[in-house]
Amino acid sequence: MKALVLLLAFGTGAAQAQESYSGNGYLLSCGEEGCFINSAGFNLFAPEGQAPLDALRDLPMMSAVQIDGTLSDMGDSSATITLTSAAPIADDLYEGNLQAMQGAWRPEGEETPFHISIAGMDWVEVLGEGDETYFMMSVGEYCGDGTFPGNGMVISLYRYGDDPGDDACWRLEYVDEATLELRDFKGDQGAVTFTRRAE
Repeated sequence: MKALVLLLAFGTGAAQAQESYSGNGYLLSCGEEGCFINSAGFNLFAPEGQAPLDALRDLPMMSAVQIDGTLSDMGDSSATITLTSAAPIADDLYEGNLQAMQGAWRPEGEETPFHISIAGMDWVEVLGEGDETYFMMSVGEYCGDGTFPGNGMVISLYRYGDDPGDDACWRLEYVDEATLELRDFKGDQGAVTFTRRAE
């Protein structure tokens, strides 16, 4: 629910110049220009030249991190953050699963071109050439509507540029290098097994 509160609070980006922020997230990448972190429903960009970035640069993609700072340039799903502190989180419940989920996956036994691609916290549904739908993932114990699937990591999907309500909710049943098993808790697909797709 914290992600929804922040989305509602910051959805009118131009009206809010700066906002203090403290929370947990996942490191998406670091490069010459700075680092990207997904936290509370936002893709945050931390420009280079900030001392706290030293704690993040050598971490693997999708490492769990705790950050403090000030948000600016806020849009619907992105913002710039000036960090006052940053540190990795030990023993995060979802870090390993998120790292294993990265890549492209196709439903087992289906001959259609449909597949999903997971990059960072982006979930892309690909129906065919040029026919793609983009979602931001949020992970936790509950679906966006408050449903509690129990027994595993819950993945809520929020369509980019849409209203703040979740579009889908899946419970992660299993993941390894070759197989991804999910159970649908918002639609009627039930349990779905995906196999890794060569890109």
